[in-house]
Amino acid sequence: MSMQKHLILLIAAIFIGQLTYAQLTEKDPFEKMNRAYEARRQAMEQDYAKRMQRMQKDYDDKMKRMNAAFESYLKRGFKEVAQTEKEVKPVEVPKPIDQPRFEPKVDASLPDKVDKPAKFIAPKIVLEDAPAYSIAPPIASPEGMEKYKQSLKIDFFGSAAPLFVDSRTSSLKLSTVKPKSFASYWDDFTDTYYPIYIESLHAYAQQTNLNDWGIYQLIDKSAKQLFTSSNNRTMWKWAMLNQAGYQAKIGYSANTVYLMLPFMQQVFERPYYSIAGTNYYLIDKQLDKKKIYTYEDNFGGAARKIDLHLPYSLNFTDETNAINKGTKLPNDGETLTLPMDKTVMAFLASYPQTDNTVYLNAAMQGPVKDKLYTYIQTRMDGMTETEAVSYLLNYLHNSFEYKTDRDQFGKEKMFFPDEIFYYPYSDCEDRTVLFTRLVSDLLGLDVVALTYFSHMAAAVSFTRPVEGYSFEVAGQTYTICDPTFINAPIGAVMPEFEGYQPIAIKINNNRQSGNMWQMIAQWLQKDNEGKIFIGERQMAENGKYIASGWFQDNVIINGRTYRAAAGTRDLWFATFDATGLLEWFVPLQCSNYAFSQAFNLGKQGNVYALINYAGSIGINQQRIGNSESPAHLMLGLSNKGQAILSESINFKVPEGKKLAFYGKYRPDGTKIDLLSFPINRVRFASDITVDSNNEVVVRGIVGEIEGLTKDVPITMSAATYRAEDQLELHLKNFQKLDVNRHMASLFAAIKLLSKNGGSMSGLTVRNLLQKHNPNFRKQNPDVYKGLLSMQFVANKGGVVQVETYKGKKVSLFSMRIQNNSNLQIIETASNAYQLKFLNGVHVGKAIVWYKLNSVSLAANGDMLFDYDRDHSKKMVNINEVVE
Repeated sequence: MSMQKHLILLIAAIFIGQLTYAQLTEKDPFEKMNRAYEARRQAMEQDYAKRMQRMQKDYDDKMKRMNAAFESYLKRGFKEVAQTEKEVKPVEVPKPIDQPRFEPKVDASLPDKVDKPAKFIAPKIVLEDAPAYSIAPPIASPEGMEKYKQSLKIDFFGSAAPLFVDSRTSSLKLSTVKPKSFASYWDDFTDTYYPIYIESLHAYAQQTNLNDWGIYQLIDKSAKQLFTSSNNRTMWKWAMLNQAGYQAKIGYSANTVYLMLPFMQQVFERPYYSIAGTNYYLIDKQLDKKKIYTYEDNFGGAARKIDLHLPYSLNFTDETNAINKGTKLPNDGETLTLPMDKTVMAFLASYPQTDNTVYLNAAMQGPVKDKLYTYIQTRMDGMTETEAVSYLLNYLHNSFEYKTDRDQFGKEKMFFPDEIFYYPYSDCEDRTVLFTRLVSDLLGLDVVALTYFSHMAAAVSFTRPVEGYSFEVAGQTYTICDPTFINAPIGAVMPEFEGYQPIAIKINNNRQSGNMWQMIAQWLQKDNEGKIFIGERQMAENGKYIASGWFQDNVIINGRTYRAAAGTRDLWFATFDATGLLEWFVPLQCSNYAFSQAFNLGKQGNVYALINYAGSIGINQQRIGNSESPAHLMLGLSNKGQAILSESINFKVPEGKKLAFYGKYRPDGTKIDLLSFPINRVRFASDITVDSNNEVVVRGIVGEIEGLTKDVPITMSAATYRAEDQLELHLKNFQKLDVNRHMASLFAAIKLLSKNGGSMSGLTVRNLLQKHNPNFRKQNPDVYKGLLSMQFVANKGGVVQVETYKGKKVSLFSMRIQNNSNLQIIETASNAYQLKFLNGVHVGKAIVWYKLNSVSLAANGDMLFDYDRDHSKKMVNINEVVE
């Protein structure tokens, strides 16, 4: 059975028909409460509607002022700036034409582990730069824009991108190439409903996991379809990029307008202009003249540079764009076929040449990774570290044809990890990218890439001493492993590089950090089984492990007892050193339920969290927030666990309504900005970033988490307050809305469970299956057994917890469900939900397992599954697996 079917069975197992509430014996004891609740709800609805109108007006006024100020500046802000010549990626001497081959010496062997070998100089270590931009505020869509909404289908490297645009867009024109005309164009552009396009742009980018370069390519291809004039294309791209939050600039020379973009990384082989300390690269056109007229200040709503990092797996699934490529593993007679996507390959080919760290830490396509990793891991099962690394070296040495970039492409082109399977030839850089990724992901060993004047290799940190050329970095010993040096064993270095000092580039090691997190989790769970949970976790720049989560009842940490307030759920934050030892543990006392909705680290290991709570919340016996209805708290802790920022954000919304907000704070906690926006559906995830000025930027959604309330809502009288009756009521409502018939059943179950206090049991599963699908047990005996093993599921203040029979793991085909697994329910739009898995649910096969992050459910039956750290995605319709 496919992974998609396994995932759907998991969701069905948890939700369909299992819900039951505690039985009530009195007749309608809550009738008076219901009337009071309904009156309060109606009053909140009226207040909410008025507040939404006021916030929309405030937002529109703010944007008008910001746009007007920038328009005025454009009229006078242009000045002449000199061009800097394009830089070529440094290669001191040409790469070897033929692939180097290892020739073992007869009279000498490789030296033993050498701390400071005479002929090998320890490399200079380079760490990947952290992002230095702020997240952009949410886009608030004004009323009245629907009548201008026009479909715009873009050919995105062979895949159809369904976007939307204001129907008046194509009439935008630049009259003359002068600053006053630029200002007039900006005024005309901002009079259109440009949020229509930005909203669809972000939705498509989120669906496909496109990064900033992907967003630029979408805007570029849209401009080419909308406009015939080169200048009009450039102007529209510039205005749209700025409104989307990017610090794009225009410049002009004679009668031509040029687009210039700032990047987080260095970009090669493109000329640029240095403006206020930032390099702006020419993107579309070459400029013969060395000077250009441009401006210095940025639009007030633009805070981002283009980040070329590709941390998430690109999600393109059009079968017409699929192409199979083969690779042969050592000692295997058959060729492994890998499914690749031509859109992904074309998009990667559009990349400008940039820093090596971008390629070395990029995500692979999900289908390629899943099949390749399972295939290799099965063959390495039981091998020692050195045997496994030798196996991977053998694979890279002998399974790929060698040719330099200049011979294959006529220029330098470094591959992303999966491009090596697509093209017929590869060189040393490309093999190092794949080798370091395989060592890190499959073996969990620390690995660095080594760059020489005309070569790239790797070095691995083994857990035991290994023969060969070695060196130390930050107390760790690394041994040379060259994936291009044919048949070279571990520790061999090409003779011409023995006396050369390379540069070492650190590779993100998700597997090793995963092992450390597992050790930390086991330590926390000791004597606290089922009471303490990790919700968020992250590794700081200084190598320390920062975690947050929640606990209930009493827990013991380092011999000290902590008690959850009011018998609900308290939050906690903690720092562990590089070896996993606890440095500090700080609890937050919550009178009601609370949850950390967003989490990030600042400089020097400071911790920032956006906390969703109701009731009172305090730290170190001091109250820092209080709200009867769900509210937010922006919390900052120093690297010593001391509070440095606490800002209560109290935006009240009725049940079922949502509100977006955006805030910015200085490092000392001073508030710079706090804006709120009306929103009828979730367009973005709650997020926190720390920008280059160490300022903390947050955006969030009030009312996002379902069930984060103090009281259990009563919607039916005691006489009919049973799970079956509640389920039937919700099911009928969804059926009236023309929801897919299978999805309607699932939505009904989710609706019930979304309320605080909603619960279900394995016994209810059995009874409902026998009632609605009596043949299920015979057709799916293993699944039936697994369903009954999930003993009890309940929503406790916005977190749904799963208890399994006798605390054992539940296996459902390719899924493992641990005892005390947790998830949340998010209503992303009308008749659309997301199930966010917090911990305890994995998907995979016997050897390779991935964390299941979430599944998004649509009314038409589509189900989008998100798994692993790179957020690989798979879409399936419920009709394909449920008859």
